[in-house]
Amino acid sequence: MNFSKIAVVLLLVTASAHSQKIFFKKLKTEDVKSDPGMVWQQFGPGMSGNNKSAFWHPNDPKALYISPNMGNSYASFDGGHTYQTVLDEDASNVKTGLRGPNEFGDMDFSRQSDYFGFSTDLKLKGLYVTGNKGKTWVPHKVSAKTFGKAYLASVAVDPKDDNVWYVGAGRMGYIGKILFSKEKPHGTYTDDGSQQKIWKSTDKGQTWLLIKKGLHLKAEVQKIIVDPVNSEVLYVSTNYGFYKSTNGGKSWNQKTKGLDTDVIRYLTIHHDKNTGKRTLFLIGSVEWEADGKTMKDSVGGVFKSTDEGESWQKINGDLALDLTQFSKDKNIKKGYYNNLAYYLGVKSKEAVEKFPELPKSITQRFTQISVDPNDVNNLYLINMYSNASRNNFAPGSMWRSKDGGKHWYITFRNGKRWNKGKDIAYWKSRNNPIGTNVSYLHLNHWENRDDYDRKACNFAKFNADGTILHAQVAKISLMSYDKGETWIDIDDVQTNPNEESYIGAGNSNMPGHGFYQDSRFPGKVYCMAGENTLWVTNDETSSKRPDGQSATFHNLIGAEASLSAYAIHPKDVNKHYAMFFRQHERGSLMRSTDGGKHWERHGTAIPKWEIKAYSGDQPVHQLNLIFDDGNPEIMYFNVPKSGRSMEYVGNSEVGFGVHKSIDGGATWKQTNTGLPDNPDVSTVRKDPNNPNVLYATVQGRKGGLFKSENKGESWKKVSGTIKIAANTGINDIHFAKDGNIYITAGFKTEDMDNGGLWMSEDNMKTWKRIFDYPWVNRVEVAKYDTNVILISTLPNNAVKGRNAGTYLSKDGGKNWIKINKGNGQSDRINDIAIDYTVPGKYYVSTYGSGFYVTKE
Repeated sequence: MNFSKIAVVLLLVTASAHSQKIFFKKLKTEDVKSDPGMVWQQFGPGMSGNNKSAFWHPNDPKALYISPNMGNSYASFDGGHTYQTVLDEDASNVKTGLRGPNEFGDMDFSRQSDYFGFSTDLKLKGLYVTGNKGKTWVPHKVSAKTFGKAYLASVAVDPKDDNVWYVGAGRMGYIGKILFSKEKPHGTYTDDGSQQKIWKSTDKGQTWLLIKKGLHLKAEVQKIIVDPVNSEVLYVSTNYGFYKSTNGGKSWNQKTKGLDTDVIRYLTIHHDKNTGKRTLFLIGSVEWEADGKTMKDSVGGVFKSTDEGESWQKINGDLALDLTQFSKDKNIKKGYYNNLAYYLGVKSKEAVEKFPELPKSITQRFTQISVDPNDVNNLYLINMYSNASRNNFAPGSMWRSKDGGKHWYITFRNGKRWNKGKDIAYWKSRNNPIGTNVSYLHLNHWENRDDYDRKACNFAKFNADGTILHAQVAKISLMSYDKGETWIDIDDVQTNPNEESYIGAGNSNMPGHGFYQDSRFPGKVYCMAGENTLWVTNDETSSKRPDGQSATFHNLIGAEASLSAYAIHPKDVNKHYAMFFRQHERGSLMRSTDGGKHWERHGTAIPKWEIKAYSGDQPVHQLNLIFDDGNPEIMYFNVPKSGRSMEYVGNSEVGFGVHKSIDGGATWKQTNTGLPDNPDVSTVRKDPNNPNVLYATVQGRKGGLFKSENKGESWKKVSGTIKIAANTGINDIHFAKDGNIYITAGFKTEDMDNGGLWMSEDNMKTWKRIFDYPWVNRVEVAKYDTNVILISTLPNNAVKGRNAGTYLSKDGGKNWIKINKGNGQSDRINDIAIDYTVPGKYYVSTYGSGFYVTKE
């Protein structure tokens, strides 16, 4: 009998091992579907990052599609109140294009079926198709050879026949990148392989014909519009002119009558369904010219056509600003001269010297125009600027005209100078309304924080029936239900009027960072974020989003900051510590002595590093702030070199390796003796059984697992892990409560058969691989049950980026399930966590879509 039982057990073990081998083989060779029983739900703030890509469905006034700039794409089917990812969570990594559009460039849907549509991508090449109203998008493989290496800018359908589609190539839609200087008036971000290219399909995209006769050789498309009355008539805007076709695209004719520029930055149409009248509007690139000691308008502005594009009239009206009214405003002057300098190709100082007088009449360089579907005379212009921008200058984020362009006024108003001060008289003299008309939620401190908004709106777009006007300013998506008279933030729902506690809409564009938990604070997970500081989970609820996870926003230092490390003193719960990887207080150790209510600078962990203009992030990721439990005056943290490989925003600039303080964080030194040169230290951990022993995981060819037996003063490689480290080092180490130790290995360039999750049951004497995949990054084991293991993997080249994401085992690593559903950035996870006290509750932090939670 005993032998029979043993035989059965051995049989089950063998079957399980065989099953896992098959599972791991599939992970390397095919897309594995996630377990449908566990779905990740985004929490924390809505949006909280920049977005220049938004489109409403042409038939459904509640359907909205957005692609914020951190590589997310979402759809909302309730008018922007809640969102869901449109990316395939189980497809290969986003760079392959197989997940779906990285950033929507343009889209259109059949007028006969709400469900069928095409979209382009600003960053990825190729066309995407949907058959479920944009809930998911897949590459349109049949057209890939036709379009080749061209960037696709615009897609349009014949509104009377959804067999007929048009696609135009170019980079004109990349408003975040493309600039226009005097030397390069047709654009500075063009692409040779995307010029003079428009295609037509008459079989729903199965085949395409290049239709370019009459187009300029270097023309890149901004927008294609099919006339809603006569489908043989097409309108196209390019950086080398406005074109019209009257024969379905067989030939194109440039229309110039009334236009003083051929650089068309934006095109839109109004169709009066009662009268059939079509009115076209476009923005011609504004250029300036010298006028003595100042500048004046040369060409460009806003144009209207009432004869189907045959002729145009300028409708700039009273748009031009008198900048002499702002001669004492340093920010406006600086913005103007920065733009002028870029336009002229000189330094700002030279622009000031050459043209010392501010212009009394100058027009801003608008990027977009919208027209109310229900009122041809109700127009909106976008002046997309920021304090550091070379695109344009303040003031005036969004302009509106109610009379077809005769009189323009600023309709998006946020800032102190809209309420009182010396500028009020000037705005009144222009018949411009006064007073702030914008309200924010979790970023409510942005209301009137500046004289004028430091960042402008990116777009203003009406939904299908004209009842909602959608805009984005900096990190906030806003809606107007009264044509722009007022603007409100619906990306967040506040769960407690007395606290900064919110449930987001599911459209986050926030760089997530790490998680921190403390068993003395059950139910709280401290979630660190780029640009958005700290979010802490709570149990607040809201009837508006009853299933949402709520979190409290803590703006620790009263300014925009990026938090990478958080810790609470092991012997004093009132002492909290925070470290920032970029922006305000970067490199500082901040401390609170009253439980996180008030903060002060306590020490300098990393001396401030140089930030170069117009070159993105220059971070230093300070991670894993830990204390010596016996003597909390001794503290440690680590800085990885290749932070981007861990899906943090940007690589670290300086300070690589391990850092130590012996005076409670007031002063720090690097302790890298024995580690490789410029060590890429991904983790530093304490040995739970010996306060003198630390472990550091180091990535890279010379990396591995390193041990210090003298509190971090020097390090030696753990010899038993050399084979595991292979070519790319060790990524993470975790000590479970039952004494088991786990390490992860692998990288994007690691060989297919290397990498994985390894476990030691004998204090590192031997290791057993329990998850076979060439890039396993993070590992966590539950405190309440050491059989529960959560890991994250990242896209590996050898397996073509397949099956990055999160995996869960509930039997100590014998069996695993993939759990990616709901997380559109499952291929870009930077941290994971298992709730200390709530069984079956898990968390992930992502590169650019914030935080997610799932429950069993």
